[in-house]
Amino acid sequence: MSEEIRKWFNDFVNSIVEKIKTGKELNALETQIISNYASNLVLYDYVDKRLGELERNLRDEIRKTREELLANDEKIKQELLANDERIKQELLANDERIKQELLQKIEEVKKELLVNDERIRQELKAEIQSVKTDLENKIKEVDRKVEATRSDLGLLAEEVYVKNFVDYLESNGEKVVSVYRHYETSLGEIDAVVETSGKVYAVEVKMRAEVSDVDDLLNKTKVLKEELGGKEVYPVLTGSKISKTVRGYAKGLGVLII
Repeated sequence: MSEEIRKWFNDFVNSIVEKIKTGKELNALETQIISNYASNLVLYDYVDKRLGELERNLRDEIRKTREELLANDEKIKQELLANDERIKQELLANDERIKQELLQKIEEVKKELLVNDERIRQELKAEIQSVKTDLENKIKEVDRKVEATRSDLGLLAEEVYVKNFVDYLESNGEKVVSVYRHYETSLGEIDAVVETSGKVYAVEVKMRAEVSDVDDLLNKTKVLKEELGGKEVYPVLTGSKISKTVRGYAKGLGVLII
């Protein structure tokens, strides 16, 4: 058993012991583990007790044999000595046999514990992976909903700002003839193309405008002008956050800021 598995197993057993101390109910997996662990401890106790009994029996037999040798003549003494040696050899043989049987049993239990340990580890790994996958899927779903909400909010904001611009034009005496939303050009989409009785406006809505947005709008306006046969097109930038720097840059290039 590797140090990593041994540490994990000891921590796992300790957590089970703490649950037992606090009166908490064990689940099936914890019950199986603690049962196997307890069986292993009982087996070691049995080995120690059996070897202790054999040692005590051997000492008692030797003591008795010595007392009898002292009480009898040399012949009996020699016979007892021979018998003593025979008994010792038999006991040693039996002791070795029992020891080997117990060692074999211990090895079998160890192998079984290792197999169960690996199975439990794989089950836990699979469960962790399942939970991880479930969380990842939930995060993706949340991201999808957030993105959808952002998209909806963006479209709603575009509608509001385009309408505000139309209202601005009409309040300044221009009659709006048509409003073409999401007009496609070869350089990309223009949020709205507003045509009045005398002018055409290319309207771009930005929640947080950058200098690069001004350049993109001017390029799209130029393409739109070509598509309309050279008709004059006025670029318009509107939105919630247009910094002083962007405003100055845009106005310097003839872009209307609303």
